[in-house]
Amino acid sequence: MKTILIVDDAAMIRELLKGVLEPEGYKILEAADGEEAMRLYRDNEVDLSVIDIFLPKKGGLQVIGEMVKGDTKPTIVAISGGEAFNPDSIVELANIFEVAATFTKPIDTEAFLAKVKNLLG
Repeated sequence: MKTILIVDDAAMIRELLKGVLEPEGYKILEAADGEEAMRLYRDNEVDLSVIDIFLPKKGGLQVIGEMVKGDTKPTIVAISGGEAFNPDSIVELANIFEVAATFTKPIDTEAFLAKVKNLLG
């Protein structure tokens, strides 16, 4: 069973993505902030991380940066939207870290699920 870490401070987004992914047989870990995300990432074998760019305690770009500094190259999907900034340009910043995919909110759940299935095989 593949494990997916969903990191978003909005419980509604975590529940939406969990509701799309769990029925497909994925194990879901959830974090509401960047510090919790890093703790879960270090303590579990995570196959894919879905990370919101704007997070409390430790920003999404910082979390992504810490993950990619590790020994293994993580598979990361960056998400963003609803902020005062243009979500498309913020997600472009995540591409600097060579994330596997980016999505802006509201998330097209069909396209999101198809991308996750493609990334995890």
